[in-house]
Amino acid sequence: MTAVDRKSALGRYLRHVISHNRYLQLQGIRSGGKLVQIELDRIYIRLRATRQRMVEAEERWLAQETALAPGEIRRPRQQHSPTMETMTVKVEDALADYPRLVVLGDPGSGKTTLLRYLSLLYARDLAEGSTLLGEKLGLDESGWLPILLPLRQIGAFLATQRPTDDGTEGHAVLLDFLGRSLKGERIELPADFFDPWLTNGKAVILLDGLDEVADPELRRRVSRLTENFTQAYPECRYVVTSRIVGYTGPARLGEGYTTTTVRDFTMADVKQFLTNWHRLLAIGQMGPGESAEAHAAEQTGQLLQAIRANERIRELTINPLMLTVIAMVHRDRVKLPDRRAELYAEAVDVLLGKWEEAKGVPEVSILPGKPFDTGDKRVLLQSLALYMHEQKKKEIDVSGLRQFLEPCFCEIFRVGENSREVERAVTRFVEVVEERTGLLVPRGEGTYAFSHLTFQEYLAALAVGARDDYITYTRGRVPDPWWREVILLEAGYLSTQGKERTTSLIRAIADLKQEPEPYHNLVLAAEYLRDVGSSRVQGNLETEVQHRLRKEFETPPSLLSRWLN
Repeated sequence: MTAVDRKSALGRYLRHVISHNRYLQLQGIRSGGKLVQIELDRIYIRLRATRQRMVEAEERWLAQETALAPGEIRRPRQQHSPTMETMTVKVEDALADYPRLVVLGDPGSGKTTLLRYLSLLYARDLAEGSTLLGEKLGLDESGWLPILLPLRQIGAFLATQRPTDDGTEGHAVLLDFLGRSLKGERIELPADFFDPWLTNGKAVILLDGLDEVADPELRRRVSRLTENFTQAYPECRYVVTSRIVGYTGPARLGEGYTTTTVRDFTMADVKQFLTNWHRLLAIGQMGPGESAEAHAAEQTGQLLQAIRANERIRELTINPLMLTVIAMVHRDRVKLPDRRAELYAEAVDVLLGKWEEAKGVPEVSILPGKPFDTGDKRVLLQSLALYMHEQKKKEIDVSGLRQFLEPCFCEIFRVGENSREVERAVTRFVEVVEERTGLLVPRGEGTYAFSHLTFQEYLAALAVGARDDYITYTRGRVPDPWWREVILLEAGYLSTQGKERTTSLIRAIADLKQEPEPYHNLVLAAEYLRDVGSSRVQGNLETEVQHRLRKEFETPPSLLSRWLN
């Protein structure tokens, strides 16, 4: 800090902002046995967003966005109203055009990281007299004060300090919360510290996670407080983030806020992220120099080649969270597994345990006095994924989630229903999986979903493959497109356990008579063989299936079959 006295109130505040937002939230990752801290402004990839121009059509647009699960690549789109224009823009362009912006996106899409990045740039410009905002984002707002507020904590503050809305809540409530939270961090500031920045329109207000205010009534109050604050200080810049599902009804913001959604990564984004990621890891392990640069370039090239070569892996690179998981698997394995089922197994292990272990974070006890490790979490999530897939659901409400989990924990504890111990275990399990694994995430409005549809499909495949009647169960679902990917991953999983079960499954599919269209089952069997590999099945099954397909294609359909079709 050179432009501001470090010991002044402003200096203390800016040091606090910079220190809390300096590093990527994955800090603590180890590389070569060394602790690596990745600087946020050196890894950050600027996001792309959609921009909506016609407010009256937003509700319909948001409803369409809500229906999509992370990982769906062919997304059916309804016709937009001709009065609404949708464009893809850089987030910095949206910021330049709209001083009041709501940024919506799926879990792991980078919403919180965006606010932390903005907070860091504003703080550094003010503290050091730099022009990072102009250089990186094209914003002429150096010298403005960043104020980053987590809306989930504001909701909790209202629930405990002002449990009922008496109609007098105003913008001072947010300032009261801000002062108390900073005091809790031992940052003592004058009572009027923020006043000149706010009244002169020289502050950027960054409000993170509106959807994380779980109670709908509290969320409505937080939205109204945000509007009151905006009315009180209209010249400031405002950026609010939320998951799409949480931004509906009374939670929607008026006061001229424009809504945008974060778009998935492009391959150019993927390449830039991985280039920065591997370079910083190599420097952290080897120190700066040509060797580190060469090693990083080699790692990036290998991983990009693996991603480009496999469409299913490319689907997982949609956002920073998923791409980071893939990069970590690649780092541990030197190269990505050739088979998707093995890649997903490693990714699930990373999300369930290895990530926390690498960061030195202690394991949270779910069952007091009893072990409950990564394998136990996976088995429980497998059952949940299969249950959701059987119901053809991509999300589950919290009451349904608890109703599913309680009998599972009753069996573990060997107790009857309504045990307080069971209820506490269910609550701890949901919290751990949500907050510390990234596999099962809230999508707003008390609803949960797997962070990527692929994980639901993969975990369901594990559950099916573990059944004694796996062949009968699978044969009954072969005609349904909803189960196609699950069965493919089931075959991949079985191929890691031995040849006999894999061969039996694929042969049963090839021999299945009932099919929705000609050659459907043989084509599926051939696809599963291609994914598994001929070395993972017994005998010459691949040659046999290919021969049968060729024979079917060369044989003209009978008169009866042509008449029936």
